[in-house]
Amino acid sequence: MLTNIINGFTAVLAPAPVLGIALGVCVGIVFGAIPGISGIMAIAIMLPLTFYFDPVVGIVTLLAVYKAGIYGGSISAILINTPGAAASFLTSLDGHALARAGKAGKALCLALYASVTGEMLATLVLIFVAAPISLLSLQAGPIEKVWLLVFAFTVVGSMTGESVPRGLLSCCLGMLFAMVGMSALTGAARLTFGIPELLSGFTFLPLLIGVLVMPEVIEGVRRRKTPQHELVLRHSPNPADNRISFREYRSVFGTILKSTGIGTVVGALPGLGSSAAAFLAYGEAKRASKEPETFGKGSLHGIAAAESSNNAVCGSSMIPMLTLSIPGDDVTALLMGAFLIHGITPGPTIFYEHTDTIYAIFAGFLMVDLFLLVIARFGFRFWMKVASVKTYFIFPCVFAFAVIGAFTTNQSLNDIMILLVFTVLGYGMRLVGLNPAAFIIGFILMPIFEQNLDQAVSIAGGDYLRLLASPIGWGFIALAALSVWSAIRMNRKTRRRALAASQSPVPAGRHLFQQEHQK
Repeated sequence: MLTNIINGFTAVLAPAPVLGIALGVCVGIVFGAIPGISGIMAIAIMLPLTFYFDPVVGIVTLLAVYKAGIYGGSISAILINTPGAAASFLTSLDGHALARAGKAGKALCLALYASVTGEMLATLVLIFVAAPISLLSLQAGPIEKVWLLVFAFTVVGSMTGESVPRGLLSCCLGMLFAMVGMSALTGAARLTFGIPELLSGFTFLPLLIGVLVMPEVIEGVRRRKTPQHELVLRHSPNPADNRISFREYRSVFGTILKSTGIGTVVGALPGLGSSAAAFLAYGEAKRASKEPETFGKGSLHGIAAAESSNNAVCGSSMIPMLTLSIPGDDVTALLMGAFLIHGITPGPTIFYEHTDTIYAIFAGFLMVDLFLLVIARFGFRFWMKVASVKTYFIFPCVFAFAVIGAFTTNQSLNDIMILLVFTVLGYGMRLVGLNPAAFIIGFILMPIFEQNLDQAVSIAGGDYLRLLASPIGWGFIALAALSVWSAIRMNRKTRRRALAASQSPVPAGRHLFQQEHQK
């Protein structure tokens, strides 16, 4: 493994990957720092631009956008109390309190150091854990993989939305659209309704941009009259307020380690994501603190816990995607699409079929952290100005990139039509409460499920009870049932809390937040 890692660093230290990482970090910081512009939008826009890159260059560029976008959300959270990403909500509580006290530089520095530390540690876990897990997963046959994917469908469907039925329906809807076209197994046309253009199925990238990105553009247009605050970094006359000393970093290092562990575990579980990791880590840091009353009022431990945990998710969320072909959330689904577009199929055999590429990507993962540390640390003021660009300049550019990106996939106008159709579908899904991330994950996993199901049925022959004969399979069935039950229980608990909050004289949002962190 050490030789592979060294070879990976040798490959990624070439000029092209280095430029790709630098570009990705800059784009990620800017998009992440602008409220209303998500990091996933930046990845989706950058994805078509990487078509013509080497796989290592293209994927490390997208990973740089991903990581920097998560950190970028903390900038607007600290300076204007408006998180650029949902995972930065808790950072805004303590970070903005410090900014109001004239210590915005201290809050930004700590958010950066905690983010980079959490990301690097989680990436090391990814490097040393992913390959052994892939070895174990090679022991699973088609029957076990079928039940594993059933488990993945239930986890993703039940954990990626506020409503379990709607999450499962979103996932099933994505599976249905993945079946459109000619069957890869039998060659039969399915759900084409006599339209020849549908025989090849829906092109992934236009579908992805239509469901995930374009609805955000529409929402941005709807909110065009909402005042946009300018990001301003005011330096304190006291130099100690504009930086983090080694003593201060050392004092929160224990919190960073614990929160990184929480973020790493949460990220490895499909469907939870960085927001859940931040809430869990923040709650644990407050519970263990000797001064819990300072949380929400400018606590360094609060910023360290939130930022290290939500950034740790970046590395660990790649574990199930790379080893089991199971994307845990919408971002990893998007990245999995990028792997497929570049001819790399995630799964148990990826470490044997693409050894050099995977370890180069791992090395790029670590390089991204170093670039993020340097580029963000020495350019706070510059990024403030860039991220203060009015969104009504950005959304037309995003729309243009989306259309161009959809067209360049196959250089076909049919893909523009797919983009428009799924834009309408994606926006309609949001209006009725369906989850776009679960839809995309269902769309991606369906062909893998279909292939393994066909092999499993062939193995079983006419004796279908053999599908239930595997102890490993029963383990996944039990986990699937457990995930649905726990999601339903969690939703009921949340509704009861919301009902109690609505009947309380305390403002609802504050009451919910207090309860969330008193656990």
